[in-house]
Amino acid sequence: MKGCAFHWSQEVLRRVQHEGLADVYRRRGGVSKLIRMLMTLRFLPAPHIRDFETLELMATTDATRRLVVYIRRQWVHGRSFQPRDWSVFR
Repeated sequence: MKGCAFHWSQEVLRRVQHEGLADVYRRRGGVSKLIRMLMTLRFLPAPHIRDFETLELMATTDATRRLVVYIRRQWVHGRSFQPRDWSVFR
């Protein structure tokens, strides 16, 4: 199974809303940049996705930390999905 860029973005944006970050995301500040960087992970080769500590360090609020933890647990080191499943890099 190969990932779908649309569905990846949808899942990240749903979590952004869940964490109360939607308004901050629309304002185009630092949090917006972090979220955009997280959403573009799907374009990297799968082996490069596993090392996203730099993005984790950019999460400076409780809500952004929860978002990064969710992505790490669910999508990067999760049991159901691995980066090779959702990376669209060819």
